[in-house]
Amino acid sequence: MTLDYASALNRNIYKFYIHRVLSKRAFLPLIAIYAVHVAKVSLFELGVIAAITAAVQFLLEVPSGYIADKVGHKRSLVLGSVIVTISPIAYVLWPNFIGVMLGSAVFFAGVSFHSGTMSAFIHETLLELGREKETARIMGLSQTIGLLGNVIIISLVPLAYIVDVRLPFIIGALLLLASLAVILTLTTPLKTHRSVQELEHISFMRLVGAMRQSNHHILFLLLGVSTAVSHKIPEFREILFQEIGVPIVIFGFILAASSLLGAVFSYNIHKLNKVLSARSFYLFDLLVMTILTILIGFSVNPVFGVIFFVLFAAYGRSREVPIYAYILEGSPTRQLKATYMSLLAFFSSLNSIWVPLFLGYVIGELGINKGYIVFGVVALGLLLALYALYIKEQRKQMSVSSTLEDSRLL
Repeated sequence: MTLDYASALNRNIYKFYIHRVLSKRAFLPLIAIYAVHVAKVSLFELGVIAAITAAVQFLLEVPSGYIADKVGHKRSLVLGSVIVTISPIAYVLWPNFIGVMLGSAVFFAGVSFHSGTMSAFIHETLLELGREKETARIMGLSQTIGLLGNVIIISLVPLAYIVDVRLPFIIGALLLLASLAVILTLTTPLKTHRSVQELEHISFMRLVGAMRQSNHHILFLLLGVSTAVSHKIPEFREILFQEIGVPIVIFGFILAASSLLGAVFSYNIHKLNKVLSARSFYLFDLLVMTILTILIGFSVNPVFGVIFFVLFAAYGRSREVPIYAYILEGSPTRQLKATYMSLLAFFSSLNSIWVPLFLGYVIGELGINKGYIVFGVVALGLLLALYALYIKEQRKQMSVSSTLEDSRLL
């Protein structure tokens, strides 16, 4: 390996950090407000848009991985970056239901080409450099840097909404264009592609095979629902803020606070793996999210509403760190590890179709506060039922394992 080539590969890591900062939707705090007040989208239609977006991402989960395998990781990353870069323009050109739907669905269509592929690309880079053991540290650091960068971007960009309602989306498109420029300068590792194909080579049959082999279908359904809840509860956040009297100009600062607290949580939450078993954490996880959802619904005071939403968002950004660790511990084989991990995204995308539809429906029928309360109670009941089935399945497997061990001794 030449010195210039090694230096170029090392620069991939720093470019990865920059990409994590620039690839965020800088206009995120304003989407719901823009949709309702400018595009005249109803609350139920917001739920429909979230469901359509989840369906698009779900349908592209497998084909995007296949394309990454066939055309190469960098080309897949470039394709995804081009798609996400053009997505904000839909908000500007079509201030109606179609524009909001396209802006959201196209963005996440592009994200599907990054999902897993960027991690695999960085892993290839580290393999080539002989730094494979640093993968977890670099991935964790990239998440922290991305969240901290997000603090600055989403604090400042929404202020442009006062000047022109379209300006935040134009700025967001320019930032995504800068992210595309960074992706174009990445150096492709030459020798290690085949060593890490397992990281992103995911097909539907391999997903099903891994699930049947592990017999963890209840676990992944439980985690799929809880992850969908963590992702979709914030869809109506800004509507609630307006309802309880939070000024629009500070929406960006609220999300910045969520990112900052999320960075702190992400840096420390791995410690829970040392004190909680997997099933104890899953119970803790579902209780935290559903209770915070219910508390959000009861919040008529803007201070409490903001506090509960910041806590929910910060925890939601960090909860997957211990979940991934627990899932990896249960991976049936090294070869199936990436496929096994992908089941969470598969079930999360599937449940992200009905969750926003139901949330949007109850909010539309009962109002924003009562809607959150009802949804939180229903989600709590559903998740507790799935958790009970998961515990029953665990005990059944332990009983079978004990019986097999006794038969060997005999």
